[in-house]
Amino acid sequence: MEMKEPTQEERDQLRQALHKALEKLGDTVYERLTAGRPDDAEEVLDLTRPEIPLAKLIVCKYADEELDVLAERFARAAGAAGANYAELGTAWGISRQAARKRWPGAVSAINERANKEPVHFEAFGGEARVSFHPEDGSWWWIATAANRKVREAPEKAEYDTSEEAAAAAGAFLAANTTEETTR
Repeated sequence: MEMKEPTQEERDQLRQALHKALEKLGDTVYERLTAGRPDDAEEVLDLTRPEIPLAKLIVCKYADEELDVLAERFARAAGAAGANYAELGTAWGISRQAARKRWPGAVSAINERANKEPVHFEAFGGEARVSFHPEDGSWWWIATAANRKVREAPEKAEYDTSEEAAAAAGAFLAANTTEETTR
């Protein structure tokens, strides 16, 4: 699926709408911060004082937190609908590994592409099993080589597809076809 970025015009419209909403809420917060101060009819509002931009900064902090909540919700919805971590990363402009760290478990077990049956195969005189771990949103492998060495995917390994995990398991099997000679 090819993802399209918003046009510059759409980004400008979003920026203007956010700016307008945050300015309005910032003004409300400012009024609340300054409520109860004595009114001085002669006092002119001093825009160089920090209260106005500080009130708007407070609002930006909460907007940022809300955007994180929305991003998490949308990432999980995309994962449940079939997106993988590579696609989530592309949408956010980060790597698949960074997407997995940002939204752990977003690629759901109910995701049809992710919820595949384990794969068992034999190669180079050994055998391997590849399976999906929904809690990590990635594939994993364990293999017994011809020389009877047993190995599993490294703890930090992240395989987005069963094919990637199988290739890693196959490389282990190929490298361990015979007993190592000891001196």
